Amino acid sequence: MVNSFADEFVSWPDAPFFLRHVMSMNYAGKVYAVLRGIEAATEVGYWPAVLFITYAIFMTLGMYWYTRFWSLEKDIDAYYAAESRHYLQAYNVSVTLGAALYYLVFAILFTVSHTYEHHPVSLSLAIWNAWCCINLVLATPLF
Repeated sequence: MVNSFADEFVSWPDAPFFLRHVMSMNYAGKVYAVLRGIEAATEVGYWPAVLFITYAIFMTLGMYWYTRFWSLEKDIDAYYAAESRHYLQAYNVSVTLGAALYYLVFAILFTVSHTYEHHPVSLSLAIWNAWCCINLVLATPLF
């Protein structure tokens, strides 16, 4: 039987909780970023358009990543387990911090883009990426 936070009235969230949160919320975030980013790319200058399209490509690839490595409940449990056959388990600190860094870079890029273009999608994606970054830092097994 799998223990869950729902089994306890009060408990502190742990790293697997935050990774599950990122996974759950960011599927929708990835779809929004791809569809709205492509649309926004037609409304802005050249460099912001390049940013939107590049981000749309990376977010689409990220959907493959989620599906391949973290899609099932047992995948995330194995990712954090000390004795595990999950392919990424030995590198889970590096992978999780690398993912946080990825979102930090895009939060910065979209913030810079927003200062020049003042496009609302740049602002929403800057905030979204910052939120994902914070949650992935909390999902790092060190915390």
